[in-house]
Amino acid sequence: MHKFFSAKAILSLCIGLVFTVCLTVTPAMAQEMGGAKPSKDKPVQKEDTITINGKVKSATADALTVVDDQNAEQTIALNGKTKITKAGKAAKAADIKADDAVVVIATKGEGGALTAMTITIA
Repeated sequence: MHKFFSAKAILSLCIGLVFTVCLTVTPAMAQEMGGAKPSKDKPVQKEDTITINGKVKSATADALTVVDDQNAEQTIALNGKTKITKAGKAAKAADIKADDAVVVIATKGEGGALTAMTITIA
């Protein structure tokens, strides 16, 4: 009787089939198991921040009340880490006056409380 395939051809075919299955199944399993890692290129944001553009209604050494673009009052706490600038130079809370235009970048804390990270007086 005549042989259609040699043992060498069958062995090569089996090895190729196993290799193909491995290339197909391994990435699918990694994706299913959550193999994707967070990218190191994008920094992980630790805190929720909000940007508020508006006019100062009142200011103290500890807090600032701003009327934003949509006429909503926002009260923002100040702390020792708050950086304040006016005309590109460092400023103090005492430099903030009523009716000053400001841009505030603040963090949202518990209960939605806002704490200013930066205040730019226009």
